[in-house]
Amino acid sequence: MSFSPNQFLANLDAKGGGLAKPSRFKVILPIPKLLSERFEDTLGSNIANIANDFTNIIQRTGNQNNVTENNQSYSWKNDATRWLALQCESTELPGKSFATSDVKVYGPTFKVPNQTTYNDISLTFLCNSEFSERKLFDAWMEVIRSPNTHNFRFPKFDGGSTYMTQITIIQYNDFVKQIYALELEDAFPIGITSQQVSWSEDSFHRLTVNFAYYKYRTIYDGKYDTNDILSSLIGTGVARAQKEVFSKISTL
Repeated sequence: MSFSPNQFLANLDAKGGGLAKPSRFKVILPIPKLLSERFEDTLGSNIANIANDFTNIIQRTGNQNNVTENNQSYSWKNDATRWLALQCESTELPGKSFATSDVKVYGPTFKVPNQTTYNDISLTFLCNSEFSERKLFDAWMEVIRSPNTHNFRFPKFDGGSTYMTQITIIQYNDFVKQIYALELEDAFPIGITSQQVSWSEDSFHRLTVNFAYYKYRTIYDGKYDTNDILSSLIGTGVARAQKEVFSKISTL
C-alpha cells in the first residue's frame, strides 16, 4: 500500500490531535527538608520574595485562591519549587532496562530478567543574574557531604529523607493536559557540570545538574493544568511581570 499523507494526518488527528512535543513539559523539584532548614532565613527568603510576587500577579489576573499568605503550608520551599520549574530549560524522561541472566534448562540458553536499572537524569537550568541556581545546588551538595568534616550524611532519618526529594516530570499536550508523567523517588544531585567563562562569550549561563534516584513511577492518567492555561492566556504580561520580579533579587 502506498503512503498517503492525508491518511497519516487523519490518523494523527484521530489519536489525540497531533504529535507530542518535547517543549510541552514541566519539572516539579521540591526542596528537601535539610536544605530548607539550612537556608530558611537566607536563600529561602529571597526565593520566597521572587515567587510570592510572581504568584500574586497570577492570582490577581486569574482570581485564584489556592495560595494565600495565611496558608501555613505555603513556605519558601513551595516558592523555590515554582521558581525552579520556571528556570528548568531542559531535561529528559528517563529510561529503564532489565539486567538479564542466561539460563539453560534444556536446549538453547535463554535470558530472564533479574534486576531493573534506572538511568540517571540531567536537568539544565537558566541562571539568573545573581547565580541563585548555582548557589542552591552547591548548597544541596554540601548538605549531602559536609565540606568541613568530609562526612556523608545519612540519606534518611526518623523515617524521613534528609537530602532526597521526589522529582516529577510532566509531559503535556498542546491543550496543557497532562498526558504522561514520571515520579522519581529518593532523588538527589550527584554532580554539577562545569560552567565555561570567557571574554569572547556574550550569552548567558546554563547550569546542568545530574541526579540519581531509587526508581520511578509512571503516571498514566492526566488532567488539565489550570495554572499553565492561565499563564498561556495572559502570555506576555506574565513574561514582563516575571522579568520585573527577578530584577528584585539583590542579596543572594
